Amino acid sequence: MAEKISAPKGVPDILPDESWKWQTVERTARELAAVYHFAEVRTPIFEHTELFHRSVGETSDVVGKETYTFEDRGGRSITLRPEGTAGVVRAAIEHNLLAQEGARAKVFYIGPNFRYERPQAGRLRQHHQFGAEAFGVAEPEQDVECILLQMDFYARCGVKDLSLRVNTLGDRESKQRYREALVTLLSPLSSRLSDDSQRRLLANPLRILDSKDPRDQEALTTVKLPASSEYLSPQSAAHWKGVLRLLERSGVPFTLDGNLVRGFDYYTNTLWEVIAGGLGAQNAIGGGGRYDNLVEQLGGRPTPGVGFGSGIERLLLALENQGVELPRSQPKLIWLVWHGEAAKEVNWKLMLELRREGFVCDMDLSGRSVKAQFKMADREHAAYCLVTGDTELAAGNVVVKVLATGEQTTVPRAEVAQKLR
Repeated sequence: MAEKISAPKGVPDILPDESWKWQTVERTARELAAVYHFAEVRTPIFEHTELFHRSVGETSDVVGKETYTFEDRGGRSITLRPEGTAGVVRAAIEHNLLAQEGARAKVFYIGPNFRYERPQAGRLRQHHQFGAEAFGVAEPEQDVECILLQMDFYARCGVKDLSLRVNTLGDRESKQRYREALVTLLSPLSSRLSDDSQRRLLANPLRILDSKDPRDQEALTTVKLPASSEYLSPQSAAHWKGVLRLLERSGVPFTLDGNLVRGFDYYTNTLWEVIAGGLGAQNAIGGGGRYDNLVEQLGGRPTPGVGFGSGIERLLLALENQGVELPRSQPKLIWLVWHGEAAKEVNWKLMLELRREGFVCDMDLSGRSVKAQFKMADREHAAYCLVTGDTELAAGNVVVKVLATGEQTTVPRAEVAQKLR
């Protein structure tokens, strides 16, 4: 026998016993996005590498350590997308969705992202996200609308024990002042930081706050970290005040976290993260923020933007650990059983007719015994069997059997669809 080939590490298969859960979550996401007037966008799973270097940031761990980057046959550097926002912004610019002054767009996406990191529960090398992006509106209401869409999504999926953490980095100038304050504060601790964070200290000190390295976490406990909100410009302070006021009015509980940062360099002003019980230490299931400079940074007209990403694997893991059962809407399966070649031919034709009527039907085509066909129907969780043998053929009838009760009814073949309804 040939040697078996396994899936790459950290890239699991999603089999039928689980795929229905994904369909339920994705359907919920699409329906809710439509309620909020977000339209779907689908972008390529790979882009030119430069896109992610310019957007996510050269100094981020995602770009520095985690991207799947390769050279294609034309000698171009290509990267499998590590996150969704950059590709959406590139598409919006390329197709002139934001070319007109005052243009606005609200889009969502569902699809896989790729990062090379150590696989663990809920953190895989191929992972999937539901994300939403809103462009063209700088007001705090747009930030809060995205937050509410994300929180409503979790609520509709049934996730419990949710906690929303919010922060602000301010605009470009505010962020720079905060960065300088961190460099001043953390420089004396340089020798106690990890090698990565020693490099980050001058290149991007905000990344140190997000480090999971025990050395960095221990070093940070020895100093009082300033909140980023202490360095806001008047405009950023007014925006932040508006976000907090709107969140309070919305009735969604939240916690202020003055040291919350996220893994991408493009974020400005509002940031948020959602955590859920049942996930252990790695308990974040999604988050987002504002990125008012990103469209311009990627070659478009200056356009404000804000959005979020939500990991589907993390969400499903949280539901499982919390004991939450997703609703399963499954149409009833009809299994056609036959005895003899003539009955097989008649059942084949009947199955095609029923499928055109919208019924979910199947039958054994391999010539098993009637008893074996009934066993197959049980294994496939069929609700009904339609049985045709010599007697039924001669009379133009079909026996309809309800598998749960064993009840049988003989029905003229022309009336089967009506009987099944």
